[in-house]
Amino acid sequence: MEPTRLYLSMIPEALVASMLPPEEFGRYLAVGSHKRSSSAAIYFEINPDFRSDFFNMEIVKERCVAHADGSPKHSLYLGIYRVLEHIPLEALGKLYLTTRDGQVLALDQSELPPSSHAAHYLYDEICPVHPLIASNLDPAAFAAFVTDPGSPLCVPKIFFAELDPSVFIGSDRTAEDLPAIHNMPERIKECFSNLDEAGKPTKTVDRTRSLTFRWNHIKSGYFIGDGKTLLYYPFPDAETLDRHHHTWWRSATL
Repeated sequence: MEPTRLYLSMIPEALVASMLPPEEFGRYLAVGSHKRSSSAAIYFEINPDFRSDFFNMEIVKERCVAHADGSPKHSLYLGIYRVLEHIPLEALGKLYLTTRDGQVLALDQSELPPSSHAAHYLYDEICPVHPLIASNLDPAAFAAFVTDPGSPLCVPKIFFAELDPSVFIGSDRTAEDLPAIHNMPERIKECFSNLDEAGKPTKTVDRTRSLTFRWNHIKSGYFIGDGKTLLYYPFPDAETLDRHHHTWWRSATL
């Protein structure tokens, strides 16, 4: 019998106990137990020893148990509000990306990449807020800015992906290649221009973005930080994905 596991879902934000191992849990989130739903999933595996007074962890032993027929308990939701801020970064394990048809890719933590010193960056904030943001700050500086308690717009922690601006505003892109945001290339260029003119650190490209990008828009990878610590989960390049994770990559780019 599989041990009980803890997962931190990013879309939507939730803490979930489950008897499913990570890959099976991802398939369950993406397509459901009856294959009637279809949605991408992003989640962390949490240290099973994690405990918190914010969540009622005592119900896990009582309610996350096998069904009468011996089948595992798929999910027991322990929290759906202010979840990320109450889970310490040191409790986070691997990050899992699941496509709409249930293909799962696991990403490991790695050392932070050296700053690219780029003029502009494009960030997809995923949790707990999820706008698309243009910035002149590198990932570490951006995470510190967003979680600065002195700002009226701060959040306790932020999980985000660094996107490749050239994918959106490169001259070889066609409308069919781009996410469904009206005039996306022009809007991003306008935001970058505003950053340069006003000396602002960030500019919102889209306030209501909902997974408008595809995984082939990722540049360096995923970051999660609280202003003091920043964790990095590098995203493999297209060649590595095609060679070693072909089924996932094919599903992710459909």
